[in-house]
Amino acid sequence: MKERVCLILGLAAILLMLSACESGGKLQVFNRCSYPAYIKVENMEQKTIPAGESVSINIDTDTQNIFTGEVKKKLPIWLVGETFSIFDEYQNAYLDSTWIEVKAGKTYSIYLNPNRASVKVINNSDQIISWAEIWQHSPLTYYQVGVMYNILPGESRFLRVDYGNKYYYQVEIYLPDESHYTFGDSENILAVDEQYVVNFNPN
Repeated sequence: MKERVCLILGLAAILLMLSACESGGKLQVFNRCSYPAYIKVENMEQKTIPAGESVSINIDTDTQNIFTGEVKKKLPIWLVGETFSIFDEYQNAYLDSTWIEVKAGKTYSIYLNPNRASVKVINNSDQIISWAEIWQHSPLTYYQVGVMYNILPGESRFLRVDYGNKYYYQVEIYLPDESHYTFGDSENILAVDEQYVVNFNPN
């Protein structure tokens, strides 16, 4: 009888230990923007998160049990939305990457709320776009906010920009033969989560 009790207690202890074992974590990323977002965790394959949808990413960790104590893993994460940027309050700057700490057995939810606007160039021609300049215009001044180089036929690029009703955007496209095209006017005022799209096809 005593041996049976010891056996039962031993099995219960083993089951308790097994039930306390946990490994791996999970990221759930919800894209609340009107445009796609893109994520890559450490050396994993990049994933696209369509507008209004979510993705789950499993993270491998060591196994956690009563002997190891808490198991956690710090990972680099690259996260870019067409109308979203990570904002670092400490640096007071927009970033494309940061670090995330994942604990074994835990699920983490990330919500992407739109905080930018963007300009997108789609090359629907059969020529390479040598470069595309994006300019911000206001009543008193204008300046270049970015340049996209070597946009291949069928390729698209986007640039996140500030939003607001005090300025508008123009796009200047240059081809290898030095042809020059201008898109956009004072109507191209962007609010948060809005995108100005240039479909380039001069034919």
